[in-house]
Amino acid sequence: MSNNLRSSVNATGPVTVEAKSLEQALVKAAGTLGLTQDEVEYKVVKEETARGLFSFFKSPVVVIQAWAKRKPQQSRQNSRRSERAPSRERHVERERSYDDEESFSGAKAEPLTDAQVVALTDELRDFCVGICSRIAGEPVQVSAIAEDGRLMLNIENEYIAQQINKNSKLAEALEHILRKKPRHLRQELPFRIFVDVSGLRRKREDELIQMAHDLSAKVFENKRPIVLNYKSSYDRKIIHMALDKDDRVYTKSIGSGPNRKLMILPHKDGQYTGEPEIYEE
Repeated sequence: MSNNLRSSVNATGPVTVEAKSLEQALVKAAGTLGLTQDEVEYKVVKEETARGLFSFFKSPVVVIQAWAKRKPQQSRQNSRRSERAPSRERHVERERSYDDEESFSGAKAEPLTDAQVVALTDELRDFCVGICSRIAGEPVQVSAIAEDGRLMLNIENEYIAQQINKNSKLAEALEHILRKKPRHLRQELPFRIFVDVSGLRRKREDELIQMAHDLSAKVFENKRPIVLNYKSSYDRKIIHMALDKDDRVYTKSIGSGPNRKLMILPHKDGQYTGEPEIYEE
């Protein structure tokens, strides 16, 4: 967590923000203004780097002034109204954007029979076994369990566990490949696919959900937003979903691309006191 950031708060700016880097300053400014980084304009007021004999003990300093970009008044009002009253539909749409599942056009397909679901489950598990065995260079065991609208494929292999620990994108890539496998269905899968390895990702989910509820209570009590600097879109999705029905707070994304962050804000009219806290992953 970073506590060395200070800002003067105003509805649309300008705000003055001090931080150790330009990126941190922009995140802070966007959080204070309640905007995404793409909606913020800024200028650098001061930039100091650590120099000299005692530079090891000094921290770099960047000071910026930031304000909201100009936009039509009506569009601005609609944006604020949308932020102050986030609906279930917005959360569902946001969830779909993270989930990269492909929808099919045309008439709605008939639901799969129980036998078809079982056959589809076996097909996906066997396909997963084949991919993972080639990655590991040895036979790999994969178990399949249907639970809470998800098909959970748990991989038991030490090498793959190490690779996923190094790069969580590997599990997400496997999920994407598995979703694309049954093209003969010509419809969406009857479940979401979740790839786990020795139960590690499920444990990570439980930890994120618990953390989300703890931070929700803190935001509600202090009336102070929190910015989560989590690089994984999957982690951000879990936190979004964990707080989806929490009436005390609401969540939104700020920034774009690799600089995307997750923000937890007090729900009452989007009003808060104090500067946002930043939690590092």
